[in-house]
Amino acid sequence: GKRDAYKMAWSVMDEAIRNAVAVGADPKRIAVLDNFCWGDPLRPETLGTLVEACRGCHDAALFYGAPFISGKDSLNNEYLGADGLRHSIPPTLLISAIGVVDDVSKSITMDLKEAGNVVYLVGSEQLSVNSNQSVPDVPQSTMQVYQALHQAITSGLVRSAHDLSEGGLAVTAAEMCIGGRLGLNVAATSVAPFTEVNGCLLVEVSPASAPAFENHFENLPFIKIGNVTTEPILKLGNEQIAVEELVKAFNTQN
Repeated sequence: GKRDAYKMAWSVMDEAIRNAVAVGADPKRIAVLDNFCWGDPLRPETLGTLVEACRGCHDAALFYGAPFISGKDSLNNEYLGADGLRHSIPPTLLISAIGVVDDVSKSITMDLKEAGNVVYLVGSEQLSVNSNQSVPDVPQSTMQVYQALHQAITSGLVRSAHDLSEGGLAVTAAEMCIGGRLGLNVAATSVAPFTEVNGCLLVEVSPASAPAFENHFENLPFIKIGNVTTEPILKLGNEQIAVEELVKAFNTQN
C-alpha cells in the first residue's frame, strides 16, 4: 500500500478471488466487497493513494468480471508519534470474495491427501520474480488459469489446492504439509521460495488423473514441481524440515 496502492488493489483482488477458486468457486460467478483502512483523506498524499486504490479496484473488477456488491471504509486512522507529529497507518485494502459452488461435494481443501500424488505449480509466469520488485503484477493469463483449475476441480481431478500468497512457495507448501501431516518433496527449481506472487497456486493431483489435468492447462503456464511423500518431511531443493517442526512453529507464538 505504501509503495503502489494501485497494484495493491490488484493484488488483494487477486488473492481474494484465488482463495475462492481454490476451494471450488466458479471464477465467472464471484462478487467482492471492499474495506478501505486509510488515514486522513484531507491530506493530499493520503487522498492520492486512496484514489489510486479505487482506480485499481475498478480496473481489477473489470478484468475479473467480479462486481463490487458492497463495502465500507475506515478513514482518519492516524496517531501522534514520538516526534509530536500525526502519522497515518499504512494504507490498507481488504477485499472479501463470495462465489458460487454448484455442488458442494466437489469442493476441495488445502491439506495434502495421499502419498504418491504429484504437485503442480499453476499460473507460474512469475517463477523468477525479483524479490525486490515493489508489488507483483497480475499475469494476463490469470483468468484462463482459474477457469482451467475450476474445470479440473469440477471434473474430480484435483485432490487439494492452495494459493501462493503470504510467504510464497515455501510457506504454501509448509501449510499443505501441516494440514495433511504428510511430506512434500519439491525439486530444485528457479522458483524463489519466499517470493510472493499473484495468480499462482499449488495443486495436488493423483498420478492417474495427471494426464487429464495437464490437458486442461494446455497452452497455459504450469509445471510439475514435486510429489507427496509418506515420510513427514518438507524438502525444498537441498533444504528440508520435519513436518513436526512446521506444526510446532505454526502453533507457537514467538
